[in-house]
Amino acid sequence: MDLKTLICFALILGGVLLGCSNAARGDIIPSSKRAQVPPVPEFDSIHMIDREIGWAQNAGAVFLANDWVFRDKAIWRTTNGGQSWTQVLCASPATTGTVSAFFLGSTKGWVAAADDSTNVTIFRTKDGGKSWIRSQLRAPQIIHDSCLSFTRADQGWLMIIPDHGMNSSPGDLYRTSNGGADWQLVNSTGASPRGWIWEEAALPDFNNKHPYLICGGPITFQNDSIGSMYGSLASTAPGYLFITRDGGRNWQVQRPSLPASLPSGRMDPIGLPRFFQPDSNQGILPAEFHPTNGDSTNFATMIYSTHDGGLNWQPTTPVKFCGVWSFISVKKGWIWSPEPHNTGSTAPVKGTLYRTEDGGVSWKPTGTEKGLEQYVTQGEDIVQLEFVDGEYGWAVARDGHNLTQLLGTTDGGKTWTAIEPRIQSFSK
Repeated sequence: MDLKTLICFALILGGVLLGCSNAARGDIIPSSKRAQVPPVPEFDSIHMIDREIGWAQNAGAVFLANDWVFRDKAIWRTTNGGQSWTQVLCASPATTGTVSAFFLGSTKGWVAAADDSTNVTIFRTKDGGKSWIRSQLRAPQIIHDSCLSFTRADQGWLMIIPDHGMNSSPGDLYRTSNGGADWQLVNSTGASPRGWIWEEAALPDFNNKHPYLICGGPITFQNDSIGSMYGSLASTAPGYLFITRDGGRNWQVQRPSLPASLPSGRMDPIGLPRFFQPDSNQGILPAEFHPTNGDSTNFATMIYSTHDGGLNWQPTTPVKFCGVWSFISVKKGWIWSPEPHNTGSTAPVKGTLYRTEDGGVSWKPTGTEKGLEQYVTQGEDIVQLEFVDGEYGWAVARDGHNLTQLLGTTDGGKTWTAIEPRIQSFSK
């Protein structure tokens, strides 16, 4: 890191990271205001609360004029369904550290911003990003990534992923009981008496309950006790789903069963489960089927459902190929299913948007001549679906240069239109 970047980073985070051995409280600070109007965001991810209000995180780098351009990692908010966006937080200057975010409703949010060493600042807001409070945490090692999950305004978890090699997957799990002002270490892969390697996932002992983290990874919690983690033992190894029922102190792997209707192969979770309020026992888990012969035309996506908080998962009907999904309840959801294609190709991606009303038992294509597939051209593909009810939804299309297009539907996915976002200043 050069001196100019270092000084800029220190100014953004208030110069208070150095010398913090534990989480420390910070003052309320206004949302980030920049001298220049920031460019329209290229979306890394969006999180819509309802038809009008939503949050977004922008991509930290885009390929422009034959070179990668690094942008400030920022948090954005919309109050008109994505037509315009306001930058509510500039979490870090360009090229420094990682940023993760979690949003609880239309006004509450948390952002974890790491620097290039062992420091992470947690920003939190209660007023939709008009003001932020910050606390700091110093991790034992250089930080590679992080993930936040909150069940209430006061109860949350932070997974910190230290820097590591390809054949290891460390993690440190912290918890807060006062909304993010203070953090306590709950568990760590460092507490393990052995260093698990991916070949040992076949051992019977791997399936036991463990009083430590086997690996690090993204987390989600349903309540103060029950949570899930998705992680792998190496960067090139399959991912596993782990569950805790005591707030993160003990963890046990969960393996989705392979239905008899599928040929020989394995079923891998493709991320974290989603649970639905008010009954948090109702949830779904997406998984990918990988055939033993490796034929990509036989890949499939399957939704597993649970009605007991994740103790048991029931398979449904597979959808051909592997894609992205969005569910608004344990019964109603969508899957975008693209045909296999080369990531570097500029040819249009052929795909189908499917919808289910019975939790994945049956799927129906929703596309028309104005469907989602008309937008996946010139090397773009759909990287996120985000529905808030049976009619209103959004999709993010992205190409190999990290350039994105925001799309919207108001008829349950039958027809889509491109949204050209505008920049809007914060109105107090």
